[in-house]
Amino acid sequence: MLDLRVHFLEADGSLAPWHERIREAVRETAERVGAAVSASDSAAPIDVLVEYRAGETIPELGVAGACYRRALVFFTVDPGNENFEASLSAGEVRKLLTHELHHSFRHATCGYGSKLGEALVSEGLADAFDAEINGGDGHVWNHALNAADWESLLERAERELWTETYDHAGWFFGTDRSLPRWAGYTIGYHLVKTYLAVNPQARPSQMTATPASAVIGEAWAPFKDRLLVAA
Repeated sequence: MLDLRVHFLEADGSLAPWHERIREAVRETAERVGAAVSASDSAAPIDVLVEYRAGETIPELGVAGACYRRALVFFTVDPGNENFEASLSAGEVRKLLTHELHHSFRHATCGYGSKLGEALVSEGLADAFDAEINGGDGHVWNHALNAADWESLLERAERELWTETYDHAGWFFGTDRSLPRWAGYTIGYHLVKTYLAVNPQARPSQMTATPASAVIGEAWAPFKDRLLVAA
């Protein structure tokens, strides 16, 4: 079982009515993830900071997550969001925390990465890890592209895969209007799914140290061919 240490940051508002439900989601995540990952990944404790941040979550969920280093995961909630209660009941805390924990493990090994290709693989693996642990086929941001989007986006992504100066917010959050919102998450998720299809014994839970170059080197060509034929 992972040692996840929950801390509530409530200067902007009390989260007391939700403490136990959030703690239970964290406990369940610790059990599920701890049983799936390697002993080295589960050995060190991780702080989970739960912040009250009105208006600063994924609007469709009322929750959001982030992880910028090995031992610290941020989880942001907005109880005033109309979707918050439904997300809490649907297990979104558990699912997003699972995603962020994969980033945490990766920070301790090969790192998240500073290039577009590395970000695509890190995000794709994190969402595929959630699917492995919690079931389902990703989130809405993993299925955000129309058939007509794929060809131009894959061509652009291929040009930018190994550049240091890519626009992360543009690719992943849609701040660049020439890129659909969540394009990076969708591309990364389906790229990783292609890798897993080519390597049926592979599991995201065992790929926390797999470099992005290995995934892209093996999966990019079949991924691109499959998507362009489908489009």
